Amino acid sequence: MFVIWHYIISPDRNTPWNGLPELPIAPEYYQTVEIYEQLGNAKAAIGRLQGRSIVIPNQGILINSISLQEAKASSALENIFTTDDELYQAFSESQQEQTQGAAKEILNYREALWDGYHYLSNGGIIDRDYFYSNVSHR
Repeated sequence: MFVIWHYIISPDRNTPWNGLPELPIAPEYYQTVEIYEQLGNAKAAIGRLQGRSIVIPNQGILINSISLQEAKASSALENIFTTDDELYQAFSESQQEQTQGAAKEILNYREALWDGYHYLSNGGIIDRDYFYSNVSHR
């Protein structure tokens, strides 16, 4: 069975056209029993990993590879493709200005991902104002 979504795009750019809730998202969308059950499972899995992470000499390698793979997968949705070799080579180069093409775009995505992480870690809230002031200036 195929489901085809039809969206009516509103000319008003301040009105969501795809049924997504306004930002910030109201708590009733994410404070559910299902979410809390998955949160418990995730915390247990992280606890197990934390105990095993001691044997990894440089834990930053693991974190960087996860963010690179996320950036690569998300960029593939936009038809931006590269190989793992090209991506890790571009990441390891000391000057990213030399990197070109898809690998550079994916590294930019990774940087934006980390910018958002640091913003949230410092108590920021991702809402329309955040996107208007930060994202549009990239």
